[in-house]
Amino acid sequence: MLSCIGSRILTSIYYIEDIDSLRFALSLYEYDLIKLQPHFPGYPVFSFIVKCLYLITGNMGVSFSIIGGISVFSIIYFLLRISNLIPLSKLGLFLIFIIFFNPLVWLMSNRYMPDLFGLSIFISALYLFISDIKDRRFLYIGYFLTGLLAGVRLSYLPLLAIPFLMGLKSHKNIKYSIFSFLTGCLIWLIPLILITGLEDIWTIGYNHTVGHFMDYGGTAFTNNDWSFRIIRFIQSVWSDGLGGYWLERSWQTFILSIFIILLFIQSLRVLFINKLIDKNFKIIIGCVLVYSIWIFFSQNIIYKSRHILPILIPFFIIFPLSLKPLSRKLYPYVQIGVLLFCLFLFNISITLVGQHKNPSAIAQLKNDLEQQESIKTVISTPLINYYLKSNGIKKKFINIDNSDELELFKYQNNNEEILLIGNFKPMFKDNYTIIEDNIFYHNPYVNRMWSQIETYKIINEYRAEN
Repeated sequence: MLSCIGSRILTSIYYIEDIDSLRFALSLYEYDLIKLQPHFPGYPVFSFIVKCLYLITGNMGVSFSIIGGISVFSIIYFLLRISNLIPLSKLGLFLIFIIFFNPLVWLMSNRYMPDLFGLSIFISALYLFISDIKDRRFLYIGYFLTGLLAGVRLSYLPLLAIPFLMGLKSHKNIKYSIFSFLTGCLIWLIPLILITGLEDIWTIGYNHTVGHFMDYGGTAFTNNDWSFRIIRFIQSVWSDGLGGYWLERSWQTFILSIFIILLFIQSLRVLFINKLIDKNFKIIIGCVLVYSIWIFFSQNIIYKSRHILPILIPFFIIFPLSLKPLSRKLYPYVQIGVLLFCLFLFNISITLVGQHKNPSAIAQLKNDLEQQESIKTVISTPLINYYLKSNGIKKKFINIDNSDELELFKYQNNNEEILLIGNFKPMFKDNYTIIEDNIFYHNPYVNRMWSQIETYKIINEYRAEN
């Protein structure tokens, strides 16, 4: 555990990297669902734990990294138990390594987000559901953790649908299982109601649900280019999640991809020829399939690859187990291959984690704006404007989506220097001189959100002529 926490503290980030991270950062100062600090459903369990850590450490980045490190340890511990691997065995060490140094897992363990903590709750609950422990109290703890998961990462609940229902079907004392689940829900729901108010929670929840699915959530209802969604889904799992090669990625990811493909082929042999996979692994596959369908239609898989985190679980389990039935004659070659795989995975992850410590594109823009006193007005999207205002940028902000604000702005015939964020040049080309200002960039494999931001200075034609 110390290595998990210590490594994550060393790679903590000390800036707000995107709009989602901003909401969780603001919740440390003032937890308020009405102000979207954080957004609905509020993630009260995660927010409470991080708040406690923040009161102890006094450091935001370290607080999120500590809970990230604890989550990594929990994921490793329970996956070792599910896989029946001894931690210090060769296969056990391989499983530990591929989780500890997985690029997406490491990045998420430093990000100001609850995804990795939610994943650890899911895996611990899953273990209690599918293990052969005869003490029924452990099963009830699994139901309790399922209720708790709703207060950590609500969108992960579909992951436990199959084991949840199987547990109810196979045990007579259903009432105790339901009671445990409701206890896990009420332990965070009651404080949330007391803080926010039942009527406000209902209103916020309804508006957010409608908005998420029908407006801004990046779901299949609003981004219904099916081929693009499928490609991005595959890219998120293969490239973001496993570290595989994609266009414009480094040659090291190409080499890593060769080893991943070999492991995948061997995994298929184990699944369909050796038939060493037990009933529990089939349940895990079922959980992941249900979740994959869920996020494909209802989550923003185009710009937020973090949603695919749970889909990596079968790979973490099957890759080490696939090496088990190999002939002893192949051991020297297998050991060399595994060593090279680990070497490239380590280098790719450390590179991404190092880049993560540098400010994201939006954070760079914020830092740049702090130095530009001549700019009085900023025109951009509502989310970018909100990010900048919340980070203390004192400018006049105009939302590009608000036609009334734009018309009033053009009518006033402003002579000041104006910054346009985003490529909205066609909207101003008739009345303004547009000058390219800057391009802010970060590696999209660190964070797909706003990985490149272009800025322009627009000057009124009348002012330009004089």
